[in-house]
Amino acid sequence: MIILSIETSCDDTGVAVLKKEKGKITTLSNVVSSQDDIHKKWGGVFPTEAKREHQKNLVPSLKKALSKASLLEKGSIKTASSLKEILFRESILLKDIQVFFKKNKIKKIDAIAVTVGPGLEPCLWAGVNFARALSCYLNIPIIPVNHIKAHILFFLLEKKEIDFPAVGLIVSGGHTELLLINSLSSYELIGKTRDDAAGECFDKIARVLGLGYPGGPEISKKAHLWETKTNKIKPFDINLPKPMMHSKNYDFSFSGLKTAALYDFLSREEKVQKNKNYINQMAYETQEAIVDVLVFKLKKAIKEYNAKTAILGGGVTANKKLREKVKKLDKEFPLIPFFLPPVSLSTDNANMIGIASFASKERLSFEDVKADANMKIYNDFKNIKE
Repeated sequence: MIILSIETSCDDTGVAVLKKEKGKITTLSNVVSSQDDIHKKWGGVFPTEAKREHQKNLVPSLKKALSKASLLEKGSIKTASSLKEILFRESILLKDIQVFFKKNKIKKIDAIAVTVGPGLEPCLWAGVNFARALSCYLNIPIIPVNHIKAHILFFLLEKKEIDFPAVGLIVSGGHTELLLINSLSSYELIGKTRDDAAGECFDKIARVLGLGYPGGPEISKKAHLWETKTNKIKPFDINLPKPMMHSKNYDFSFSGLKTAALYDFLSREEKVQKNKNYINQMAYETQEAIVDVLVFKLKKAIKEYNAKTAILGGGVTANKKLREKVKKLDKEFPLIPFFLPPVSLSTDNANMIGIASFASKERLSFEDVKADANMKIYNDFKNIKE
């Protein structure tokens, strides 16, 4: 079975091709087109601009992914009459896909997997309508995929089964959630952020410090510089909170941390604000606060729910300090496997969407697929302590 997968939930355009044969999943190609340079001037993702970029990037990414997977050949396919109806709001995409199919043929693909939610609605619709157009063209079904679920199911690429119950921690720019996973189709939310997500907090504090976007990698670099030179530098008096770390429930809150960092910054003289050592230490303190809260809550959930597996997913799992502290949990929980995605699969990509699609039995026609910006994967809220 060969799957073409598409991801456009935020600002990364992803197209991948995967094959499943004799129970083994193989990635034939995985193309990601980043928009980081475009959104740097805003310090965050501007949805309408992101949608326009998706429209520009989808067909070139498709061509590249199919070529790498040896599934593209010269030729032409007659334009489907319903194509204009599907892409009537995607003028750039309509033009590009018409030109593409005048010059190219796609070899056998069995289905198209696409992110349908959650995410930024304009961005989601760009990918969904692209998938609908391809489905119509090629007369193949669509597999709708939940973006958060895809962040969890990456392990299927290498491992077929895990022991349940499992605890899942999703950490990204838009989500910070703790899930109790009873099976690959049963998820219960036990904790979530009440305000800013962890990745969003990284971005906002990076903006305060005058660092680039996305903020997570920039904070991590500066934190590493501080950590490796602490014996040579007199530290500044910086005291950042670790919000809700010891609350009775599993919820998160990073807005207070962001505010504390801002107030500390504003209280400093201009020469201090621009001081590299101050910036590096603030980055270090920020990273320590966020990572410590995440790891503490993860440990607490593992113990309370007698988890047999722990799975982490989302862009923030690329953070080196988080990965280091999670790996050290092996000593505290020697019988529990901790699954961390490869750094290449941490941030948004179509490969993970394709992997997740193999765990789904859902097959839809192009008329029935819709985007849902607020899509959930959990059955109910199981936060038993207030």
